[in-house]
Amino acid sequence: MTRRRAWAWCAVVGVAVLTLTGCATDDEIFVSNFTDAHGRACTFVYTARAGEGWNSSTDVDVSQLDCEYPPAGRTPGPPRTEHLETGPSE
Repeated sequence: MTRRRAWAWCAVVGVAVLTLTGCATDDEIFVSNFTDAHGRACTFVYTARAGEGWNSSTDVDVSQLDCEYPPAGRTPGPPRTEHLETGPSE
């Protein structure tokens, strides 16, 4: 193998390793709740990632939306958003 080909191979392997290990910034995970127009307490989880590119806006993915009526005689609490602390995956 020539020296030039060896350097090219090392560069390809290096890029692959960085891509597979996730060298990008970590996502931030939030849990938020609110009361909808029908009086249901709704909770959802969303993930926010700082934008990458020319506009550098934030990319938000919403998942796990769940709405339920509160038990009789109870009212939902005020809207709230909490940041979930995430550690390295095991």
